Amino acid sequence: MSRFAKDNASASLVSQRALVSGGTQGIGAGIALRFAQAGAEVYIIGRNKEKGEGVIKQLIAATEELKKRNGESIQVDAQHAFFKADLSDVGEIKRVIDEVQQRAGSKGIDWVVQCQGGPPNGRYVPTPQGRDFGWSVQVLSRFAIAHLLTQKKLVKRGLFFIAAPASGGSKPLDTDDLDFTKAHQQGTFKDGYLSIYYQGRRDSSQLDSVTLSLAERQPNLAVAHLFPGFVSTDASSNSKLPFPIPQISHFLGPWVGQKPGPGGYAEAPVHLAAHSEGQKFLRLGEGNFFNERLKRLEPSTNVREKSVREKVWSKLESYLQ
Repeated sequence: MSRFAKDNASASLVSQRALVSGGTQGIGAGIALRFAQAGAEVYIIGRNKEKGEGVIKQLIAATEELKKRNGESIQVDAQHAFFKADLSDVGEIKRVIDEVQQRAGSKGIDWVVQCQGGPPNGRYVPTPQGRDFGWSVQVLSRFAIAHLLTQKKLVKRGLFFIAAPASGGSKPLDTDDLDFTKAHQQGTFKDGYLSIYYQGRRDSSQLDSVTLSLAERQPNLAVAHLFPGFVSTDASSNSKLPFPIPQISHFLGPWVGQKPGPGGYAEAPVHLAAHSEGQKFLRLGEGNFFNERLKRLEPSTNVREKSVREKVWSKLESYLQ
């Protein structure tokens, strides 16, 4: 990260716009701030208005600092904005994307960075729509945002999913039960520590699949699934992981975890978006999978066949009808 930070010090996103979903805290807030520091106008989506407005204040301060530091040498006109939405609800996602479109206008959005959700917690919690809550935020909302934005031709440069690439394994997906609702009803999915593992493999496979399919459908955009590594945030507590995982994470985070914002993990996606060397990592027309050091990874084995990916895409798309 120190190398990325050094390179990024001279990188500029002035006149560009970024949309960060899950941008009110943790990794998302850190990435939003780092984009603003580089001169971008930043939109954030989140469910908590108070936290969202707090992040916007930080973005405004970053833009003012950039103007002060550079004087007349650059022209920065960044009108940051917060959009409130519950991303577990497809109706809410559609509404907020319409609001983003109205705000963005014909200029659109250069970079979309999706950070909502968090680590699986080993529990099945149904939404009012009858789908697993964790999966609805982690997978379905990410697909929906990317799909709706690209359908509206709002995305100009690229989309990044911040999650857990290349960890889905080889076990075939049940494309008729992407969120484990059927397995839960039949009693084959039971809450517990072991289910954290199964949910993690599920989410990784499906987001790898979406990354590959989206890249095929949008060959002019850079599409990537990025692993942040261990970042010192409240994600384990927010995701309600079972004891003692949040307690261990809280204790170890400040010692071994990366910072979520400037100088920490946020430098990696900004490096890809803003720096000439970082941009060389991104291949158009194919899915890009990286760890926190931007080492290229291979996608999950169980979604490498196009026929499987088409089934995943069709099933996810059906939830938007």
